[in-house]
Amino acid sequence: MKKILWLDQTLNIAIRQQFAVQKLVDFAGVLTALGIQQAVINLDEWECDRPELAEVQAQIKLYGLLNLLGCELSLAEQAGIKQVVLVCDATNQVEFTTRLGQVMKEACLRGLAVSLLVEGIDVLTAEALSGIIASIKQYPMAAVVYQDRAGKGNPFALFDQIALLKSSLACPIGISASNAYGLATANTLAALKAGATQVVESVGGIGGYAPWEEVLLAARQLLGINTKLPPKLAIGCGQIFSMLGLTVPVNKAIIGSAIFAHESGLHVDGITKAPKLYEPFAPELVGLNRQLIIGKHSGTAALRTKFAAWGICLEEDESKHLLAGVRALAVRKKTAISDDELRRLYLSRWKV
Repeated sequence: MKKILWLDQTLNIAIRQQFAVQKLVDFAGVLTALGIQQAVINLDEWECDRPELAEVQAQIKLYGLLNLLGCELSLAEQAGIKQVVLVCDATNQVEFTTRLGQVMKEACLRGLAVSLLVEGIDVLTAEALSGIIASIKQYPMAAVVYQDRAGKGNPFALFDQIALLKSSLACPIGISASNAYGLATANTLAALKAGATQVVESVGGIGGYAPWEEVLLAARQLLGINTKLPPKLAIGCGQIFSMLGLTVPVNKAIIGSAIFAHESGLHVDGITKAPKLYEPFAPELVGLNRQLIIGKHSGTAALRTKFAAWGICLEEDESKHLLAGVRALAVRKKTAISDDELRRLYLSRWKV
């Protein structure tokens, strides 16, 4: 079973926000606790503030991102990084081939491992793509990563392009999918199915990359890839959001606090009897809990389930009378009612 190499961009966002060194170390620690062992940082952005990275690299393996045209490989040495990822445009084959030869020669002298992040593959003719592949084959590449910067790729076309790269090159193939049109997760899964083993992502999709947690779980549930899930995935992702000054949207796939919230009467009755019919995975798998929301759409089944969790067994008549009060209160408030309000409503009717 293949193993996915995560190339995380979230730490790069922290560097862009000019985190102090200790905060970067703490940030890297949260990423590694989630199981993310590699991070990509933009060396041009790192150069602006030049935070010391030695302690960070004790936590997580760093890759330095540079543009193939006009790149300064010396920045990698100054940052103490031994792996570089070169961003390159495949649409100009002459420029690509010439500059690649120059940079690879220098990288060899400096002892740097080189991966390519190639954009523009989707618009190349078969002949032009063959030329690009021939140029890449001349050098010992650590990996070649297909980049869909515009986010306009679709899973079907991308599958074919990744499969071609996989069959043509001996090095590992990766995918960097933009989420500009909400396709990053689907495109990344298509790439994994076609044979890619490296994924450029970010926690929660912060910065417009493929959301790490979505790809992680989908690869496990849908593709059968044995990805390891941290025990408190949602909590760890929430820490990352918080450290960046962000809040996880309550409806965010995989990690949102409300994605396992249920209110509708028939829905709640079904979820308590056969949760697998309503939920693609158990909430406990990602460190979340199922929530029963009590409001105007609730039914007696929801009330009985809610009170049973509190050790109270509601009779059928009690449930019906209480439900009338619940719905009236929810309509007046124009929102669901809280657990405290539900308890008070119950006590006000059955208080001895």
